[in-house]
Amino acid sequence: MSRFAVHLGANPMTFLGLSGVGDLYVTCTSPLSRNFRIGLAIGEGKSLDQAIKDVGQVAEGVNTTRLVKEKADLLGIYMPLASALYATLFEQRPIRESLSSMMLAEQNTDVEFMVKPNDR
Repeated sequence: MSRFAVHLGANPMTFLGLSGVGDLYVTCTSPLSRNFRIGLAIGEGKSLDQAIKDVGQVAEGVNTTRLVKEKADLLGIYMPLASALYATLFEQRPIRESLSSMMLAEQNTDVEFMVKPNDR
């Protein structure tokens, strides 16, 4: 998230607070989260269409994954997690294969931004 946003001019420190890590944590761990429920269904082997049908509501992460992946590709932003999610959701790549390709890819920088002393 931060790599993408920083490339577009955002302050990287924004993502270390509640609006970044906090929101991500809740989205990934709460059974009340539609994104969590879609992910759980995909992890159980359901298709994206079936997962969406089962949840019965819009999960913004599905469309966001598509848009972010396409924009990142256009801008040349390294986003292995978004690429793996995209492959699983929209290209029907098995989860294990997506994870394997992500984990075995040549390591790029994990965190590429630094806060300058006058930016604090």
